[in-house]
Amino acid sequence: MFSMLLYLLASFITLWIGTGISISSIERLSKKIHISSFIASFFILGLVTSLSEISVALFSTINETPGISVGNLLGASTIVTLLVIPIQVMCSKGIVVNTKSDYINFPTAYLVASLPVMLILDGNLSLYDALLMVIAYTYLLFTVSNKETIMNNLEQSISHKPLSILKEILKLLLGSVITIISSKIIVSNMILLAEQLNVSPFIIGLLALSIGTSIPEITILIRSYIHKSRNIALGDYLGSATLNTLILGLLVFANGGSIKITQGTKYNLLVLPLGAGLFLLFSRDKKFERKEALVLVLLYIVFVILEFIL
Repeated sequence: MFSMLLYLLASFITLWIGTGISISSIERLSKKIHISSFIASFFILGLVTSLSEISVALFSTINETPGISVGNLLGASTIVTLLVIPIQVMCSKGIVVNTKSDYINFPTAYLVASLPVMLILDGNLSLYDALLMVIAYTYLLFTVSNKETIMNNLEQSISHKPLSILKEILKLLLGSVITIISSKIIVSNMILLAEQLNVSPFIIGLLALSIGTSIPEITILIRSYIHKSRNIALGDYLGSATLNTLILGLLVFANGGSIKITQGTKYNLLVLPLGAGLFLLFSRDKKFERKEALVLVLLYIVFVILEFIL
C-alpha cells in the first residue's frame, strides 16, 4: 500500500511538470497569435488542462472501469466551480466579471458544466444523456463570440514566424505526452487502490482522482496569482469545466451508449448546480467578492462531508 502511494505521488508530480510545460507554451502561443487571453484560455488552455481528464476517460474505457472516469469528471468540475475559482477570487481580492468583454455566455457555460450532475442522479447515463451533453457543449461553442479570430490569427502567425510557433507547439506536444503517460499510471494505481479498499471506483474518481487531475487548474491558479493574469485563469476554468461535459458524453458513446453507477450517486452531487447558480447570483453586479467566494468553498467542504455520512 505504502509503495503504491509513493508511486501515485511521483506520478502526480510528473503530471504537474507535464502540464506546466504545456501551460507555459500556451501562454506564449496566445501572445504570438495576438488573441484575447480569455478566448485563448477558454479554447486552447481549457483543452490542455483537460488532457488528464481525457486520458483518464481513455484508459478507464480500456480497463472497462468507466465509473472511475465518471466520478473524476464530476469531481473535477465540482473542484473547479466550488474550490479553484473561489480561491482565485479570494487571492485576487475579488474579480470583475464582464460578460461583454469576455465573449462568453456565463449562464450557458455554468448550465453546461452542471448538466452531468442532473443526468447521473438516477445512477445511469444513457445514449440520450450523452447526446444531450454533446449538443449542450456544441451550443455553447456557437454562443462564443469572435472564435473565428483564433484560426485567422494562427494562420497569419505561422506564415510570419513559423519556427517560433513550431517550437511552442513541440513543447506543447511534449507536455501533453508527459501528461497522458502520468495519467495512465495514475488510473491503473487508483483502480488497484479502489479494489484494496473495497471502495467504488466512482467514489475514488469523485473524491481522490479528481484532485489529482485538477493539478493543471491548480497550476494555473498559482501562476495567475504570481503573474496577475486573472482573465487567463477564469477562461481556463470555464473551458475545462464545460469540456468535462463533452468528455463525459463521449465516454458514454465509447462504452456502448450506457454507463451504470451502482454506488455514490447521492443527492449531495447537487452542490455543483447549486454552486453554479450561486456564482451567477454573486456576479450579477459584475463583481465577485471574497466573502461570496468563501461561501462556495464552504459548500465544497459540505459536499465532501455529505459524501461520507449520507
